[in-house]
Parts: sequence; C-alpha cells; structure tokens
Amino acid sequence: MKCRFAPSPTGMIHVGNARSALLNWAYAMNNNGKFILRIDDTDIERSSSKNEKDIKENLKWLGLDWQKTFNQSSRTDLYNSNIEKLKNINRIYPCFESLEELSLKKKSLLSLGKPPIYDRSALNLTKDEINSNIKNGKRPHWRFKLNDKKIFWNDLIKGNVEFESINLSDPVLIREDGTLLYHLPSVIDDIEEEITDIIRGEDHITNTAYHIQIFEALDGKVPNFAHHPFLTDDQGKGFAKRLGSLSINKLKEEGYENLTLLNYLLFIGSSKDIEALDSIEKILKNFDIKNISSSSCKFSLDVLKSLNSNILKEYKFDQVSARLKLINDNISTEKIWKFGKNNLEFFSDIKFWIATINNIIDINKYNFDNTLITAAINNIPQDPFDENTWDFWTNEIKKTTRLKGKDLFMPLRIILTGLEKGPELKYFMPLVNKEIILRKFGKL
Repeated sequence: MKCRFAPSPTGMIHVGNARSALLNWAYAMNNNGKFILRIDDTDIERSSSKNEKDIKENLKWLGLDWQKTFNQSSRTDLYNSNIEKLKNINRIYPCFESLEELSLKKKSLLSLGKPPIYDRSALNLTKDEINSNIKNGKRPHWRFKLNDKKIFWNDLIKGNVEFESINLSDPVLIREDGTLLYHLPSVIDDIEEEITDIIRGEDHITNTAYHIQIFEALDGKVPNFAHHPFLTDDQGKGFAKRLGSLSINKLKEEGYENLTLLNYLLFIGSSKDIEALDSIEKILKNFDIKNISSSSCKFSLDVLKSLNSNILKEYKFDQVSARLKLINDNISTEKIWKFGKNNLEFFSDIKFWIATINNIIDINKYNFDNTLITAAINNIPQDPFDENTWDFWTNEIKKTTRLKGKDLFMPLRIILTGLEKGPELKYFMPLVNKEIILRKFGKL
C-alpha cells in the first residue's frame, strides 16, 4: 500500500488539510504501507519555499514521517512526455475561447435552465483553423476529452459513487501560458509513484471522476479512493488556509499538544469516541477508516482545549521531564508533575503551579480563625514531607480545633498556595519543607 499527501505551498497548513494528511498517514501505517509527501508547487506565482518549509515542519511536529518527498516543479519532463501521449491518442484538444467567451456561454446555458457544461465547440476546429488561431497570436488551453461511459467507484467512506460523463465538462489540463492545472500532474505522479490509495476531501469528488478517466487514458492502475467530509468552524464555515484560520502553526504556538491534534483530527466525526490517547502507537491501534462518517462535522476549540487538558493528565513524567527541565532545572522532578498535571489546560501552565511553591500571601488581610492558625503552626510535621504529610498534619489540626471540611481546608489552601482552588495538597507537601511552611504563615 502507498498513500500520499499533496499540499500546495501557497499558504499555511490548517486543520482541514492536516486531517487529510493524518488520514493518509494513519491508513498507510496501519497497513504496513508507505506514506509519500508530494509538494504541489505548479502554481509558481503563489507557491513559496517558506510555506513549503512550514508545511514540512508542522507535519513533523504532528508526528508524521514520510518515506519519500518530491516537488512537482522538478518533473516537467515527465509531465511533457505524458502530454504528448494524450495528444497522440486524441484525448486532449486545444481550445481558444477567452474567459469572457466562456463566461457568456455559461450565463446563456444557466438562463435556459441548463447545466453550464462546456459545449465542446473546439472539437469542431479544423487543423487549418487551429494553425490560423496560433498564427494570429492566440494561445490555446487544452481540455481532456471525457469518454461517454459511466464513471463509478466504491469510495472507502462515501460508498458507491457514480457520474455520467455527459453531465461533466471536459476539464482544462493546460493553461494558455503552458502551466498545468492540478489534474494532470497529480494523476501522472500517482501512476509514477504507484499510489494505491488516495484519501482526500469531499470537494475532490468531481476531480476523482476526471482523474479516473485520465488514469485509464494513461494506462495507469486506478487507485482506491476515499473522500472525507468537510470540517467546519464554529460558524459552520470551511477553513481558509490563506487566512490562517486554525492553522497548525497557530495551534502549536498557542500550546496545543501534537497528540491532542492527532486524537482529535483522526477521530472527529467517526463512530469512535475521541479519547486522550497518550502515544502515537495507541492512536494508530484505535484508528480504522471504516469508522469515519460521511457527514460533515464541526471543529470545536472548546472540545480541543478540553482534550488537551486530558492529554496532559495522561502524560507520564518521562514524557515531559525534558520539557520541565527547560522551564526550571531546579524543580524538574516527578513531584512537580504529579502536583500540577491535573490542573493544566496547556503545558506552559505548569509555571503557574511552580510559582505557588514560594508564593507568600499577607495572611493579615484575611479573617482566618486564630485557633486554626495557631494549631497549624504548632503541628507542622518534621522534614522531610511526603504525600502522607498533608493528611497527618490536617488530622492533628482537626483534633485541636474541631474544624473540618471547608472551614479547615480552605484557609490552609489559601495560605499555602494563595488560591482557593487547585491541585490536591497531598501532592503539594513533598515540594516544600517546614521552613517554607513557616514562612508562608509569616513566622520567618
């Protein structure tokens, strides 16, 4: 099996096309196949090396790897030889209508209540008329001549899909300036690389009908196709990559984990629940393309943020130890991770909980029970503290004050952390010692 992802370096990769990449990659990996990255840079004016670099970096960050990568701009000779083949078998033909002329034809057909299908008038041109047009400075665009047979395939997501060729316009393959549109180089590359399965957005369904006939015209083996539904934003609209709407780069900068996006984008809109799976191996084990729904689904940042928090809760210390060390080398211990990990939206939030260790409030600003304060100070356990210290200490305070519940625990939490809510304090105590506790009570 061979799958591929073919982004165009004309903008940032967003969650919509990242989903296509992930689906192809996961499908290939689960079937011991190969995953190829093809850069569709035939749009010379809008393609950029910066965008290409960003695409590759973001795919790597997500956890994807590929066995081969190449740029379409390096394959001109291959495309030209196949163009000649199509000319020789009369499957592409020159057309000389201007955009204005084509627009008028379209409007005329629509006004008559007919579908705006190209009328193939260029097929009636004689060789002399074609040569005369070229001699007079007109440059042709070239269309692929669809044959009359029904086009159909068994889509891995959509099921059986059928098109009547007579209901489709012959697609333009080559522009007037000689540059190639998406269709032809895409099919040629898929034949050359022996791609067996293509998973892409449902906006490509009509393209697939074209491509199947191009595959057949070039004697290529037609791959399996799957068309996944659109992701929409909170307003039900699609993502515009050139506007940076929910780009992978933006989500990465905001602090989302790569595993959060892997879990969300691979399982959104499927019959499989979205879980906080904390490794690529677990994610791939749970992935099955058969579970993907054919209906569109809404991308929710609220769900994504909640999933990110749950992913962080699942991380073991060895998964984050190096990152903790970058934040603060002095406290990159398993104790700080156990204390903070259940109260994080983003990994960087751990800095907030680290700060509570030495955070000191002015307890005189609070109306704390003096009996509680005295009992707490008098019963501070001896060093070193561990996870049992909190229960031992509060039980001793309870014996003296008869306080319990919120009346006991809330003042202590505020004094220790400066906050009314937060992680379990049994995990806080191993991070401090008697001296720090006394300082927090204003006794040092």
